[in-house]
Amino acid sequence: MAALILLNYSFVFIFNTKFIDYSFVVGIIGAVTIKFFNSSGSFTGRHMDMRLRGTTGIKQEIQEKKFTPTIGFYTAIGYTLVSAIVLFFYYKDFFIS
Repeated sequence: MAALILLNYSFVFIFNTKFIDYSFVVGIIGAVTIKFFNSSGSFTGRHMDMRLRGTTGIKQEIQEKKFTPTIGFYTAIGYTLVSAIVLFFYYKDFFIS
């Protein structure tokens, strides 16, 4: 959660906007990043397997693509949902009219 807030504040300082403007995007980026790097059959997992095969010459079983959600992933999803709700209420005049 602290990493998401820190990333969001960095966007606020870089683009000189409000905190809520980039909170939804930061939450999505966080969830996608966590899913990309934590799933066993992801690109990074397959890359590490290929490097190990090339280095040792030992052929390993190909891992099935499986993602086990972690508390960080759920936190990023929760951050995204809360920011979407707050964003909607903050800009409800824009959405409704």
